[in-house]
Amino acid sequence: MKKVTYQYCYLSILAILLITGCTRKFDEINQDPNTPKSSDPGYLLISAQKKALDNIWNEWNNGRTGMHYAQYWSATTYSNESRYQIRENQNNTFWNILYAGTLKDLNEIIKINGEKVFDHSSNQIAIAQILKVWAFHMLTDVYEDIPYKSALNGLDKPNSEYDKASTIYPDLLKVLAEQVARLDLSKASFPAKTDIIYGGDVQKWKRFANSLRLRIAIRVSDVPAMQALVSQTIKDAVASGVFTSNDDNAHFKYVDAPPNNNPLNESYKSRTDFCMCKTLVDYMASVKDPRLPIYAAPSKDSGKFAGKPYGLNQQNGETIPNSSISMPGSKVLDAKAPGVYMDYAEVEFILAEAVARGILSGSAEEHYKKGVTASLEDRGVAPADIPLYIARVPYSGGSWKNVIGTQKWIALYMQGLEGWFERIRLDFKKPSGEALFVAPVDGSLDRDVTVVPTRMTYPVDEQQLNKSNYDKAVQSIGGKDSKAAKHFWDLY
Repeated sequence: MKKVTYQYCYLSILAILLITGCTRKFDEINQDPNTPKSSDPGYLLISAQKKALDNIWNEWNNGRTGMHYAQYWSATTYSNESRYQIRENQNNTFWNILYAGTLKDLNEIIKINGEKVFDHSSNQIAIAQILKVWAFHMLTDVYEDIPYKSALNGLDKPNSEYDKASTIYPDLLKVLAEQVARLDLSKASFPAKTDIIYGGDVQKWKRFANSLRLRIAIRVSDVPAMQALVSQTIKDAVASGVFTSNDDNAHFKYVDAPPNNNPLNESYKSRTDFCMCKTLVDYMASVKDPRLPIYAAPSKDSGKFAGKPYGLNQQNGETIPNSSISMPGSKVLDAKAPGVYMDYAEVEFILAEAVARGILSGSAEEHYKKGVTASLEDRGVAPADIPLYIARVPYSGGSWKNVIGTQKWIALYMQGLEGWFERIRLDFKKPSGEALFVAPVDGSLDRDVTVVPTRMTYPVDEQQLNKSNYDKAVQSIGGKDSKAAKHFWDLY
């Protein structure tokens, strides 16, 4: 008998769900498919995890937004998104999938476990709450103020009020601390086959929750009113247990066959819309980064690595043939390349920053080296090359933002949205102090933005279907729904 790993099991589960959905009696067709009479929490967890990662990893929200705004990729032909003209239908979809897809599934898990309690119910609730925090954090970092309290216990409120991001952040940290305390290592959670991230391992979920506390806390580390909360959160999370190796990485494991292969792998089967950005390629080449041959493919014409200038208009962009520039590497576009919720390298860079800021004691340099090493190892760099590379990119406490910022940015490659958030939060440059990022070469198509958006405008659906609350939210962020409006944590 062939050995089948749990990574493939959800294909069968989803197929079963589709088959059973197609054989319902005709008198059941009029039932709302979004409010079934009963659901299995395990199936809902698979659904929530996959919807979330597909949504932030696809060609639209990752390829045409995060990967552009972080200047990992440039456009081969259709360059409007790299010059900040978005497609509103895709903006609507991003919002709706997280609210009416992922969050709805997670709320249903919590509801089911509250109505009929089993030995595993407490851990299932905690895991659902942890993923809810991840989703809400993503939403508020993309948009700033968002509907939050109205979506905590259900999503059936048609005209949801918005909450200020500055009040959402402390509550996200509070919820995570509560779930860390709730998780019980002596009890079960979800069956391994229905938890694609951790296979039901409660200890790993605890480490993920604590690591997520680090991400959320460090993002508001410049906000004066949150200094005490940031310090206590980081100390508590470290004491409770964060990621300690790449074995802890919160990865969503894709497989070979559609529709469960990596979304960008599927996109590249029919289109070649993205190439490597000159910003990333030039910097990595300058420090002889051994990840460059993994991140990118040599150009077909020269056999060398060459990035395309960022933000060319379509006419100028088409004068540069695709054969003369580097495309994304085959490993990052592989069908089974995982989607990333969070990884160990990011944790070590956060710890390095926490020491540099005086929040934690210890050596910022050692955490920095661990972060670089974790990224290199995770990408498959040969062990002998790691110390040589670290010697070429030494830590410097006097310019820690630039040193940590550049390496964290490189390590976050393929996590486009996170790379964008860190770019605007730290405003880092090259370690030398020279500018790293550039404005779109042929100019921005957004009248408010010159260099890079700091947020996304609210979806058109919200403007049309939730206008009174939308109007209040716009006033709260400065009076204009603009991509140039700054997050409350973006102070510099």
